[in-house]
Amino acid sequence: MTTVAICYPKDYEGWILYAVKSNIEELFLEFNQDCCYWCPPRCVYRNSSFKTLNLWSCKFIRDVQISWNLLAKLTLRFSVLGDQDVHKIMVGAPKLEFLELDSCCGYDDLNIDSSSLRTLIVRESESVEFEYGPIMKISAPNVQTLRLSGSLYRKCILMNVQSVVNATLNLRPHTGFNGEKKNLKGQQDNLMELVRSLKHVENLTLGAWCVEVLALREKKRIPSQISTHKCVTLSIHMKEDDLFGTVNLLKGSPALQMLIIDMQYVPYEEPKGAGLADSKNFYNSNGANYLASQAKHVKCLLHHLKTVKITQFVAKTSVFPFLEFILKNGKVLENVVIIAKRVDTNSPDYLLKVAQILLSLPRASSRAVVTLLN
Repeated sequence: MTTVAICYPKDYEGWILYAVKSNIEELFLEFNQDCCYWCPPRCVYRNSSFKTLNLWSCKFIRDVQISWNLLAKLTLRFSVLGDQDVHKIMVGAPKLEFLELDSCCGYDDLNIDSSSLRTLIVRESESVEFEYGPIMKISAPNVQTLRLSGSLYRKCILMNVQSVVNATLNLRPHTGFNGEKKNLKGQQDNLMELVRSLKHVENLTLGAWCVEVLALREKKRIPSQISTHKCVTLSIHMKEDDLFGTVNLLKGSPALQMLIIDMQYVPYEEPKGAGLADSKNFYNSNGANYLASQAKHVKCLLHHLKTVKITQFVAKTSVFPFLEFILKNGKVLENVVIIAKRVDTNSPDYLLKVAQILLSLPRASSRAVVTLLN
């Protein structure tokens, strides 16, 4: 692997030419964006030895053709590329399997028609330097793993994603450069359109904002979107509102077999011991009562949900009613695995008390095993 990290254009061309002539397989060119966008020398565009290419802060030369016959992995960060550049990459890299566009700009229509590409990662980020179209379209008929993250500052449309098996939506609302939220309702609707476009995927990961939007829909009694997911991962803070969002998703996932909650820890969010001290009171809260009222509508608890896993666990008042809801109604439940986060609040004595609470919760399945790991 060769890494070139030089600030000024006059410094890098000789190094890059030497690296290319050496028939290297991995090339990382990481430039500081403060030095403005740079155009890779022409020798980079036509190379038969590259297998991994990582370019930062670059801008493609418009009149050059791309020939990366062996390239399997391409990562572009903070770079400028137009729709025609994406097309040239698809044509010139016939063995490309992995494409990551991290905070890039200049494109509106990602037509990923490569027959070899299996993983597409797109992280959207606003830029004050470039004009964007009001809509970004992504067509990826052969992609199996799709990850979308960043700011939903423009409408995103997914097309031809029928081959996607693993999908991640970890988007956040666009707040503008002055911190003002713009067209929040439209962004929420767009987010739900993306979720609907991925209703067929086997494994789905959703970020905190997506669960917040699901919670709003649940409170408004908007019916859940029906999906065929088998495994869902939620990256959430496990606040009371997250319970509403989680229930909304569970009601729309009748075939769900595994639920993973990756708790997002916020230091000092609750006083030490609050999760235990207040847990009994929380059983009578709106969130806990709502959980109990919705059990009959969560079909996966009756027939399919076998595994629930909570990672980065920190005891919160909303966790125990949720676990009681799962254990009390999961007819075919087999494993509840809780992996504690290594923080000061999770002392051995504290986790012992957590274990005692977990053991006291009623279980609908005689095969349900609760495991607490530190």
